[in-house]
Amino acid sequence: MKQVVWITGASSGIGAALVRQYCNSGHYVIATARSKEGLEKVISSCLHPENVKISIADLEKLDQLQQLVNNLWEIHKGIDTVILNAGIGQWGSVQDTKIEVENKIFNLNFWSPIQTIKFLLPKMQKKGFGKIICIGSISSEFGQRNLAAYSASKSALKIYMESLKEELYKSPIKVQIISPGIINTKIMSSALNAMGKRLNKVGKNQEKGMNPEKLARKIYRFSKTRRFHKFFTGIEGLALPLHRISPKILYFLLRRRYAD
Repeated sequence: MKQVVWITGASSGIGAALVRQYCNSGHYVIATARSKEGLEKVISSCLHPENVKISIADLEKLDQLQQLVNNLWEIHKGIDTVILNAGIGQWGSVQDTKIEVENKIFNLNFWSPIQTIKFLLPKMQKKGFGKIICIGSISSEFGQRNLAAYSASKSALKIYMESLKEELYKSPIKVQIISPGIINTKIMSSALNAMGKRLNKVGKNQEKGMNPEKLARKIYRFSKTRRFHKFFTGIEGLALPLHRISPKILYFLLRRRYAD
C-alpha cells in the first residue's frame, strides 16, 4: 500500500538512502533538508523522482516547526510515516566544548524531533493512523570521550521515545527508534568541534562502516514490524553486551584505541 513518508536530514547519508529506499519501493516521499542542491541530487537518483517533494527547512529553528508540519501535512492531506533522521555529530571534550555548542547539538538531535512529534501527534491521532520513527545511535548506550553531548542527546531521545511508546500503547500511532552503529557517511566531516566549527575530518571508522543503502533496506524492513527498538551494527555492536557484562574491559579497549 502506497504511503506518504516524510524524511528529515534527507540530503545525504542515511536520510538520502532512506529517500531512495522508500521512493523506489513505491511510496510518496517528502524530503526535508537545508540544502536544495543536495535534495535535488538525491531525487535525481530515485527511480520515481516525480513521487518526491522537496522541503527546504532548517530544523534547528524550533519556532518554525509547527508551520512546517502544517505545510507538509497539506501536500498529500496527511503523513503516514515520519522518519526523524536529521542530526549533527560532535567531537570535543567536556571541558573545552562551549555550552552554546552543546545547546546546538541538543536542539537538532533532541528538541527538534520532540517538537515535531508534538505537532504531528494530534494530526495522526485524528486521522487514526501513523508511525513515528527516530534515528538514534549506538552511542546512546554508553559514554565515550569527546562525544558527551552527542551521546547524551541520543540517549535522551531514546528514553523519551520509550516513554512515548508506553503512552501510545493503546493508540493506533506506533513509534520506533533505530540505533545504528558505524555507518559510512560524512558525519565526522559535518560534526562540530569544541568551538562549534565544522570538524572537516575524515572518519576512518566511518569509511569501514555499513553502507547507508544497506542500512536503509534494514530500516525499511524493520518499519513493517511492531517492535520498538533495533540496533543495526557491525562488529562495534559487541560493545553493547560488553558494556553490560564488563564495562571495565570495554573502557580498557576503548582507551587503547584512543591511544593508537
